[in-house]
Amino acid sequence: MNDSANTPATAVFDTTDPSAAKACFQPHLSFYHANAKNSGVAIRFSVDPATPDRDGAVYFSIAKQKTVGNAGSQGPDRFASFDWQNKASVKLGFLEVAEILMVLGGQASALAHAGKDVLYHNSPSATTSITFKRAEDPSRPGFLLGVGRTPKADPNARQYYAFVFGPAEALGLRLSLQAQMGLLAFGIPRERPSLPAGSRPAAAGAFAPPPASAPGFAPATAAAPADAGFGDAF
Repeated sequence: MNDSANTPATAVFDTTDPSAAKACFQPHLSFYHANAKNSGVAIRFSVDPATPDRDGAVYFSIAKQKTVGNAGSQGPDRFASFDWQNKASVKLGFLEVAEILMVLGGQASALAHAGKDVLYHNSPSATTSITFKRAEDPSRPGFLLGVGRTPKADPNARQYYAFVFGPAEALGLRLSLQAQMGLLAFGIPRERPSLPAGSRPAAAGAFAPPPASAPGFAPATAAAPADAGFGDAF
């Protein structure tokens, strides 16, 4: 399985680039579940399109709630916040995203690997387990994502994160991931330049090199916006 589960995305759309901002690129799909007990959780997804020298991937980071928020305040502290500094990050390859889509679409009951309903990712610093299945609690219908992260330096310091996608969130996630499968497989096609009269077109399937003004890519840490901290407090 993937051996870079806890490595942040190496390249996402750089929203600081004027041409990228003009094209309305959104680097994250975020879901916030805050509550008054300060036990909520938030999750962010980003997409790293394929390039000629590497496969595409979906990254997600999951963080626990940090503050409840002050409803009577007019400042940024009126919203709940989340502990993104101590988040768990997971990289999903093309087939792993396809497996999640199978669960969301009812074609599979859970993520599975080697006969077990769990995926394991290893990195030099930690082992991460990922589970995804339909939620069994009838009072909270949807899909349950579980992420366990065990540092290799201290196995007793294991952290566990759980996020339940409600029915509408699950539908939105499924449609969003389906729309990104082409990027994970083939990257971003470039438009062919106009050809002079009498010139022969390029071979079928060939793409022109990116124009000089094409949006670049930057590390996820550079593209990540400040935490808005809002959620569906209940």
